Amino acid sequence: MRAADVMECAAYGRRPASALANSLGASLWAMTAMVDDEPHAMMGVAPLNMMEGVGVPWMLGTDRVYDHARDLIRYSPAILGEMHATFAVLENYVSTRNARAIRFLRHVGFEFCEGVSNVGGTAFVRFRKGAI
Repeated sequence: MRAADVMECAAYGRRPASALANSLGASLWAMTAMVDDEPHAMMGVAPLNMMEGVGVPWMLGTDRVYDHARDLIRYSPAILGEMHATFAVLENYVSTRNARAIRFLRHVGFEFCEGVSNVGGTAFVRFRKGAI
């Protein structure tokens, strides 16, 4: 798992395997990005508030995900569309030190909310995207 993902998991008191299992177990929709039969990333969306149509998108990956950044960007509209098929709003938190993730999230249309939350000694910022 990428060092940035390990750091974010640790802030929430989780080890990588536990974070993946928890995220998969909570998700209504999830997938694994495979290249040559090797997993490079897992992603999905879990419910935050079904009544208000709010879901929590997540992605945990290996360093190999950077080898396929263009593919990730190219497939993001379809992936986000699948998430938005169930949830009108997608929101989650990302570490303020995770510059690559923040850049990617901005590129695919997420907006960042004011303020920073401290979790486990790590600063996080909330990101959000309304329905397409």
